[in-house]
Amino acid sequence: MRLRDEVLHLVEHNLHAELNALVTRRPRALRFLLGLSYSADAEVRRCANAALARGGRSHPNLVQNIVRRLVWAMNDESGTNALTAPAVVAAIAEEDPTLLLPMLPDLIRLCGDETLRPDLARALRLVSSGCPGRVGHALQDQLNKQLERGCHRDF
Repeated sequence: MRLRDEVLHLVEHNLHAELNALVTRRPRALRFLLGLSYSADAEVRRCANAALARGGRSHPNLVQNIVRRLVWAMNDESGTNALTAPAVVAAIAEEDPTLLLPMLPDLIRLCGDETLRPDLARALRLVSSGCPGRVGHALQDQLNKQLERGCHRDF
């Protein structure tokens, strides 16, 4: 069975343990889970989001890259329909809020969009409560990096 078909089968049948094992063995499954996060079927989206979030246990860097892609998709400039992206971000926050720390400034900014706000605000609350004392440091670090990049462009 092709990986895409296997992921779909496991998601449609809510086979969480099997999905976790598959994602651990074959990180490329995360790509197909991300695709399913756009499904018209709410239950498929929910299961795919949760499995993608659990993928952060074995592949945290890949999941953070997915969040970066979702952040870009939620920007107006991307021209992408990203209405389901905040739910993915919230699922990741429920599983491991530390994975979102590097993207906090962008997620906070995106909360200004009322269509994205409910799930993003939930995600930010989860990060705040799940990472006591780390949110301020993460914001400061990321803002300093952005300032450094901006200053280097001027010279």
